[in-house]
Amino acid sequence: MACLVILDGPLKGQKSALDKDITRIGRRDTNDWAVQDESVSGTHCEIEKDDSGYILRDLGSTNGTKVNNEEIKEQRIFRNDILLVGEVPMMLDGDDVPEAADEEPFSLARTTIVIQKNTNKATPKEFTKKTNNNKIWVILIILLLCVIGGLAVMLFKKM
Repeated sequence: MACLVILDGPLKGQKSALDKDITRIGRRDTNDWAVQDESVSGTHCEIEKDDSGYILRDLGSTNGTKVNNEEIKEQRIFRNDILLVGEVPMMLDGDDVPEAADEEPFSLARTTIVIQKNTNKATPKEFTKKTNNNKIWVILIILLLCVIGGLAVMLFKKM
């Protein structure tokens, strides 16, 4: 049976079966699936089941609906598509859900970070401990105030 699974966030793991001809998703309890997240509109979107699969429709939501990171108003969806309802990521799954013609419907940009183990190099200047020159300034200001105070006392004694 076709279902939606929330992939991340505080609602991670929640599922909803797509067992109706039209399944409405939104924050209100009157929807077929009430998703309690502030980024989801009251009635956010709907999924319609037809003879050839499923169609996702945005219902004028505030934060939009995306399929595989592309904003949509209406689009056919397939197994393993990633839906973003507001800011809630979901995946369409189920044996009766058609697969997309492309082998990889959603590709992620990958970044490789290389960490070198060579510890003989000097630590970059940005990461070295900075000296505290503020103490010298505090001492100089206190001495200056003492001198000014002493001069003021001597000036008032002569009057």
